[in-house]
Amino acid sequence: MTVCDASSPFGPPGPWPASARLRLREFDSADIADVQRMHQDARVRAQLVDDVPLHEAARAAAFVQGMRAFYREHEGTGIWCAERAVPPDPDSVAEARAAFAAGEIEAPLLALVEAPTWRFCGWFSLVHVQHAPQEVEIGARLRPEAWCGTLALDGGEWLLARAFAQPGRARVFGYCDPANRSAAHCLRALGFSAAGTAPYNGHTAAAFVLTREEWQASRELPRRERLRRASCTSRAA
Repeated sequence: MTVCDASSPFGPPGPWPASARLRLREFDSADIADVQRMHQDARVRAQLVDDVPLHEAARAAAFVQGMRAFYREHEGTGIWCAERAVPPDPDSVAEARAAFAAGEIEAPLLALVEAPTWRFCGWFSLVHVQHAPQEVEIGARLRPEAWCGTLALDGGEWLLARAFAQPGRARVFGYCDPANRSAAHCLRALGFSAAGTAPYNGHTAAAFVLTREEWQASRELPRRERLRRASCTSRAA
C-alpha cells in the first residue's frame, strides 16, 4: 500500500494516492452531483452525526464552493473527494495484450486499456475540532458500495500521515454516531482508543483519540493484526 509521504508538501489539487485502490483530491464543481446523490441515499444519512441537507442541489453546490475556499484559507486541512479504482474489463485487457504481442498496438495504448477507471466513492476529512480548535479530527463519508473492503482504512492511514506530518501534533480525534459500529471498528483498527462521548454538531457522538506515540506503534503492526485487535476490543465494548 502506498500512503502519502508525511515529509512531502501537500500542494493542491491532487490527486494523492492513498493506496492502489484509493486516491483523494480537492473537490471541484464537477463533483456537486455526486455529493448530492450520495446524500440522497438513506443508508448514508442514517450513519451521520449531523443533518446538513446535502441531498439538496443548492446545499451540495454551496458545500463544494465553500470547500474550494477552505482549502486556500486553511492549507493542509479540508474535506477531500475520494475516488476508488474500478478495474478494467478483463476481456478488453486480454484482447489488448494479444494485440500488443502481435505488434498491432503500442505500449501507451496498452497502458491506457489496462488502467483502472476512477469513480467517486465519498470523502475523507481532516479538520479542526469545533469545540477545541487547537485539535484536529479525521473522518470519512463513503457511498455504500465502498463500505465493504478496506478503503476506509486506506484513507484513514493517509489522513493520519498528513495530520502527524505537523511536528507539534500530539494527538488526533475521531467521532462517529454511537450506533455506527463499523466506523468505531475502523477507528480502533487505525489505533484509536475510545474516549467516551462528546457534543458534535448539536448531537452526541462517540469520541476516539490517538496519540502520536500510539500512532507510531500501531504503524509497526501488520494490518491483519490491527484488525484482529480492533475486533477483540469491539466485542468487549
